[in-house]
Amino acid sequence: MESYNRNQEAEWSFEENKLFENAIAECGEANSPGYFEKIASRVPGKTIYEVIKHYEALVEDVEMIESGRVPLPDYKTANQHWKKGLPWTKEEHEYHSLSDNFEFLVSKFLIGLERFGKGDWKSISKHCVVNRTPTQVASHAQKYFIRLDKSATASKR
Repeated sequence: MESYNRNQEAEWSFEENKLFENAIAECGEANSPGYFEKIASRVPGKTIYEVIKHYEALVEDVEMIESGRVPLPDYKTANQHWKKGLPWTKEEHEYHSLSDNFEFLVSKFLIGLERFGKGDWKSISKHCVVNRTPTQVASHAQKYFIRLDKSATASKR
């Protein structure tokens, strides 16, 4: 397999990578006819050539990880700075912002939910509620949606 220099190609956005990964999972085997064409059709703006090169880079990365040439992160120590069981502070859940001389309350969590969508807890954790793990964000979201359902049910009565 030809070596691939990632700097030669345009960067792939998070959304493009998600589409690419989903297409790989849904399009069958790489040696099936039209495989890369199917994947390219599911990733807008990417050519078949770019999809092939991205696939080759992925295969190379997986081979390096499986061969032990790339160490996996130590997840147990990487997240030790987070404390378990602490309730969300007002600052984590919301912040104040000034716009046109009016102060309004905006939820960091809700901004992340709108920006990244329900289920992308890793991105919400990384970009919006930075001092919480994706698991903590998911747990908070679960409680948030239960409260929303309860309040919607109560208002129908």
